[in-house]
Amino acid sequence: MRACLAVMLAAGLGAVPSGLRAQATRPLAPDAFLDPTAERLFRAAQANWQSVDSSVARYTAVIKQRIAASIRTPLKDRTLYRNESAVRAFWDRDHDALIQVLGARSEYPGRKDANDALGWMDDLTIDDPFEPGGDRLFFGLTRDESADLSQPDSSDFWFAHPLAQGADTLYRYRSGDTLTLNLPDGRRLLTVELDVIPREADVHRITGALWIEPKSGALVRAVYQLSRTMDVMRDIPEVRAENEAGEFKKVPGLLKPWTFSMTLVAIDYSFWEFKVWLPRSMRVEGEVRVGVLKMPIAFDVAYSIESVTLASDADAPPPAGTRERHFRNRAEAMAFLSQLLTDKDSVRYEPLSSVTRRVGNRTSRFLVPEDRSILTTSPYLPPPIWDDAPGFASEEDLRKTMQTLADLPQVPTEGVPSQFDWGWARQDLLRYNRVEGPAVGGRFQAQLGTFVGPVDFRATGFFGFADLQPKARLELERATVKRRTTLGGYRELDFTEPRGRYLGLGNSLMAFLFGRDDGDYYLATGADLMWRPPETSRQSYKVRLYGERQDPLSNKTDFALFRGNGVFRPNIRADRLQEVGGEVTLSPWWGTDPLAPQVGLEIYGQGAAWRHVGTTESERYARIRTTLRVATSLEGGTWRLGLEAAAGTSWGQVPLQRNWFLGGPITLRGYDVAAVSGTTFTRGRLEVARVFADVGSVSAFGDMGWAGPRGMLSRAQPLWGVGIGGSLLDGLVRMDLSHGLRGPAKSLRLDLYLDAIL
Repeated sequence: MRACLAVMLAAGLGAVPSGLRAQATRPLAPDAFLDPTAERLFRAAQANWQSVDSSVARYTAVIKQRIAASIRTPLKDRTLYRNESAVRAFWDRDHDALIQVLGARSEYPGRKDANDALGWMDDLTIDDPFEPGGDRLFFGLTRDESADLSQPDSSDFWFAHPLAQGADTLYRYRSGDTLTLNLPDGRRLLTVELDVIPREADVHRITGALWIEPKSGALVRAVYQLSRTMDVMRDIPEVRAENEAGEFKKVPGLLKPWTFSMTLVAIDYSFWEFKVWLPRSMRVEGEVRVGVLKMPIAFDVAYSIESVTLASDADAPPPAGTRERHFRNRAEAMAFLSQLLTDKDSVRYEPLSSVTRRVGNRTSRFLVPEDRSILTTSPYLPPPIWDDAPGFASEEDLRKTMQTLADLPQVPTEGVPSQFDWGWARQDLLRYNRVEGPAVGGRFQAQLGTFVGPVDFRATGFFGFADLQPKARLELERATVKRRTTLGGYRELDFTEPRGRYLGLGNSLMAFLFGRDDGDYYLATGADLMWRPPETSRQSYKVRLYGERQDPLSNKTDFALFRGNGVFRPNIRADRLQEVGGEVTLSPWWGTDPLAPQVGLEIYGQGAAWRHVGTTESERYARIRTTLRVATSLEGGTWRLGLEAAAGTSWGQVPLQRNWFLGGPITLRGYDVAAVSGTTFTRGRLEVARVFADVGSVSAFGDMGWAGPRGMLSRAQPLWGVGIGGSLLDGLVRMDLSHGLRGPAKSLRLDLYLDAIL
C-alpha cells in the first residue's frame, strides 16, 4: 500500500515559515513553463504546498537512520564515521514529541561506544520527527518568511523553494513521464513528473524532478541536487567578507578550497491508508572538500508508520471501557509511559530527564533503556549504509534516481567571474623535482556557454627554475551527472608509472628535503580526450585517447635541503618518439567497513602505434597490468591482514618509457625506484598489522617482485624485501622502514607516503 515518493535535505531542519505560504498575487512569468501540463501541475502543487495540512493530530512511527562519512583517495574510500540508530517517535500536534530510543551505534577512530554514559546521545540525530503540516521538500531551509524569491537577497545561505512565491522567476518547469501506483485495494494512483530547471546554476537553487498527484497537488516523490557546488569563501556572505579582508591569506593552498557538493536528495512518501501522505524514506549524498581532502557523506532515513490519528477522529469520545489517568506532574507521566513501553518491548525503559532537545517551537523528550548496552545490539538497528536493507533505497533505486538527474538539461552559470590562482593559493601549484627544480604554477578557470551546454575552460601552466622550460595544459570539460568528458592540449612533464603521483606534494617534499625523487620523467606534447566519472564520485574508471610527442629529459638540479648536492639518481633516457594510442583504467573497490573484508581490482591496458622522431617506420605495442588487493580483519578487528598481487606483460616493440618498472613504496619496498624493469613483471606483498584504537596500526610486511623479458619468466629470480611500517586511518598516511634481501639494488629505505592498503 505504499506509493514511492519524495525527499528532503539534511541537518537541523524545521517547518516552512508561514509567510512563504501566502498566495502569490503577481502574475507568473510567461516563459516559466515549457508546456501547458507543467503549468497545471505547478499551480496544483503550489496550492497544496501553501495550504497547511492539519489533518494529522498525532502519529507513531519507528524511524531508522544511518549515516557514513569517508575520506576519498584514489585507492579506496576510508570510513571516518558511521552511525546507525533507531527510535520510536510519538508526535502530537499539541504536545512535545516523545522519543523512545531503541538503538544507537556509532564508530569512528579513537572511540568505542560509551554505553554507560551519555556520549551516545551526541550521535543520536533523530530528535525531530516529521511535521505533517510542514514542507516536504526542504523542511525549513528556505528564505525569510516574508521573502519574495523574485527579489534579490544577500542574507545567509538559503535554498529557493521551487513552489514559493516568485520561484517562477528563478526556475523553469516542464512535465515529464507519468508514474502509476497500484494500491493494495485495486485502486490506481496517477502521478506526473514535474522537472524543475533553474534559469541559471546557483548555490541557492536546486535542479531536479517532483512527482505530483495532479488532482490534489500532493508532492509524492522528489529527486534533486544543488545546481552548483557551494564554495564557502565565495557563497557564504560572512566568510566572503572575511576572505576579502585578507583573513584567509595565511591558510595554505593545501587546505583550500572549501566546497560542498550536494549530489543527491531523494524523498519518498507513502499514502497511509489512502488518507494522508507520510514519509517513507530519504537519501542524501554529498561531498565536502577541504583542499586535498575529499569527504563523501551519505545519509539515510526510513519511516515505518505504526499508527495515525486524524484530526477528525481526535475529538471523538474514547471507546467504551477506556480508563482515564491523571498525573500530577510531567515526571509522573514519563514514568508511567516508561512502564507501558517496558511491557511492550520487554526492555526496561526510564525517562532521560537530564536531556531535552528543542527544534523550532517544539521540545523532544527521551525514554531510554535502563541497560544502555542494549542500544548497540538492538534488533531495531539497521545495517550500515553500504548494505541494502528493507525500507531504504536500494542500489537499483539509486541508479534509477541518478538517471533521472542525468536526463535533466545542463544549466549554465551566469555572472560568475573567472578565477585565477597561483603558487601558494592551491595545493597543486608548487612542486619540486630533479628536472624542473622548484616550479611555480598558475591556474585560470571559467565557464563557457556552448551549443552542447556549459563547458569549463581551464588553463594551467608551470615554470621550472632549473630547466627554464614552461609547461602548460589547456582543457575544455563538459561535466554531467554521470561522467566528465575532457578535451586537452598540453606540453607537460609526464612519468613512466601510470599510478604515480610524482608531481604532488608528497614526492616534492621528499625530493626537496632528502633528495629522493621517485619519478622517471619525459616531456609529452600533444592532445588527448578523456572520459571519467564525475568529480564527486570515486574515480573507478578512466578512458583516454591521445596523440603526442615524447622527448627525453635530464636532471637539471642536484640539491636537497638536508643532503646538499649530488644526491639525485639520473633520470631515464626516454626514447624520442611520436605516439598515437589509448589507455583504459578500471579500478573498482568493494567494501567500506574496515572491520569487514575489502577487495580492490585494478586493470590497466594500453595500446599505441609509434615511431622515432625523424623516421617513417612505425611500431606497435600493447600492454596490460592487473592488480588484486585484499584487506581483511582478524580477531574482531584487533589484527588486519593485507595482500596485494600484480602481474603485467607487453606485446610488440615497446619504447623504453613504456616498460614496467619495479622499486619503491608503490611496487617493491626495500629497493630504489626502477631497480628492475622489463616488458613483463610479477610482484606481490603480504603484511600483518596490529590495530590500535581504530586510529593507527603497526605492521610487518614482505614484498616480492621480478621484471624482465617474458621469455625469462620461467627462470625468474625475484627480489625480496622485508620491513616494518606504521599507518594512520587505515593506511591514509603510511611510513615504512624496509630493506632488500638480494640483488645490487637493495637498500635500507624510509618511505613516507599516502594511500596504502593497510
